[in-house]
Amino acid sequence: MWEEEDQLQIKDTSKMIDVAFKIQCKTLPYDHACDLSKAITSKMPWLLQNPLTGIHTLHGPESGNGWVRSEKEEIFLSKRTRLVLRIARSETDKAKKLEGESINVLGNDIKIGKPNTKAFLVVRDLICRFVLCDKDQAEEDFLLDIKKELFSHGVPIKKAICGKAKSMTINGKNRFTRSLMIADLSKENSILLQDIGVGDGRIFGCGIFLPHKSIDAVSGFKED
Repeated sequence: MWEEEDQLQIKDTSKMIDVAFKIQCKTLPYDHACDLSKAITSKMPWLLQNPLTGIHTLHGPESGNGWVRSEKEEIFLSKRTRLVLRIARSETDKAKKLEGESINVLGNDIKIGKPNTKAFLVVRDLICRFVLCDKDQAEEDFLLDIKKELFSHGVPIKKAICGKAKSMTINGKNRFTRSLMIADLSKENSILLQDIGVGDGRIFGCGIFLPHKSIDAVSGFKED
């Protein structure tokens, strides 16, 4: 029982939180991050003030919730798809005012519905779908840069794996990203990384850590 209480205490100390909105939208192009960001920040320009504020990209079930890129370059969204903003806890009430708004992203209308807040899960393994990187950077150099950046925040990394480079359009330019998994984190560092992220581009859905779908996320986080 003490482990569950400890987990709740750590959740409460996180500086950021996710606000997830129901949406009505059937399809979107895969490469929609920049246009989604601009549509939302046009309604709420204050989101641009905090570099840790993030706007998650939208994903459908056939894409493995974002881990697999659709060959058709189009995402089919389900009723369970949520628009998620990662914001400072103090800005939760302001963010919820997005409810009832409508935005258009690349010719697709999105009706934004009721929000719910989602505290971070305390899990050992985290994944980031998109980390901005140099197209020609070797995998080893990419991981070394990640290790140095996170160490500067007091997070030592012993186990990390990156995926292949993928592209996205940001402000008219083709930018490259890699997916990233970091494993065997402590409870405190798991929450810290979800707070601070990695690299740049949170507002475009980059550098945002999410729980890996593992047994930790279901049964609770136990350290040796």
